[in-house]
Amino acid sequence: MKRILPIVVVLVLAMGSAVPSAQDFPTRPVRMIIPFVPGGSIDTVGRRIADAWSVALRQQIVVDNRGGAGGNVGTSTVAHATPDGYTMLYGNLGPLAIGPHLYRKLDYDVAKQLAPVSLVGSSPLLLFSSTKLPVQSVQELVAYAKARPGQLNYASSGIGSGLHLAAELFRNAAGVDIVHVPYKGLGQAWPDIGTGRVQLLVNTYPGSVAQLKAGRIRALLTGGTRRSPQLPDVPTGAEAGLPGFETTAWHAVVVPAGTPRPIVAKLQQTLATTLQQPELRERLAAEDVEPIASSPEELGRFMRSESAKWGKIVKAAGIEPE
Repeated sequence: MKRILPIVVVLVLAMGSAVPSAQDFPTRPVRMIIPFVPGGSIDTVGRRIADAWSVALRQQIVVDNRGGAGGNVGTSTVAHATPDGYTMLYGNLGPLAIGPHLYRKLDYDVAKQLAPVSLVGSSPLLLFSSTKLPVQSVQELVAYAKARPGQLNYASSGIGSGLHLAAELFRNAAGVDIVHVPYKGLGQAWPDIGTGRVQLLVNTYPGSVAQLKAGRIRALLTGGTRRSPQLPDVPTGAEAGLPGFETTAWHAVVVPAGTPRPIVAKLQQTLATTLQQPELRERLAAEDVEPIASSPEELGRFMRSESAKWGKIVKAAGIEPE
């Protein structure tokens, strides 16, 4: 006579067979959401990562651009996705560290609904001045600004953007009174920078290289902990006597909270392998991005420290949450 298994045991066995296996994962394409529109620097780098990572993961990674609300739309999509490893976010400091301090009505909680996988890379943010401004170094800029409080302007890509807050970080570190002029994207700011109507901005090297080559702007300071290979003559904040100016445009991968740990580990390990590829590292270097692989725990600690740092800057700048 056949032994009949209790119904509870049968259900448990059936449920166990449905649990994703890290050994088999992934068995279908993985969706990587980039929470910004196509064409920007994070989109360019994210797509390079996805192409190379697909090889290590042995499955296609499909990039899905979900721009809007400073990265919040795409981030929310991932926060509410099924935690099975097939949806991940290629995010940055905007939605992952700054956004929670700027928006009251976010429908997601970074700390509770997103699980860290790994840092991916870091690109220093640099302080640039219009070449119409008669300064050749950051020391000359600080002296010039202190002699003219409230008379110098700085551009950003919008109130509360990472570039806005990075410029506020410089303002605090240097102790200068400079005025914020927000634009709907830096593309609209370049004509005013070129004429000297607006004198300063913080931006990445790739986003500024055309203006540098055209002689419209001058790089004065890097927010990296070491000098940029692209601009070896530009000092760090510590070298220029402004150690408080340390800021980078970092990229990271996170997944919905509750994603099985073995799957998170496989994503992290294959990404770390991918970031060691010489060809990819060379391409990222051309974008002034330093590849950085981390453990999930290291990324979690980093995100918490970045959130605390930028929360203070939001408060000091008097930016009210929307």
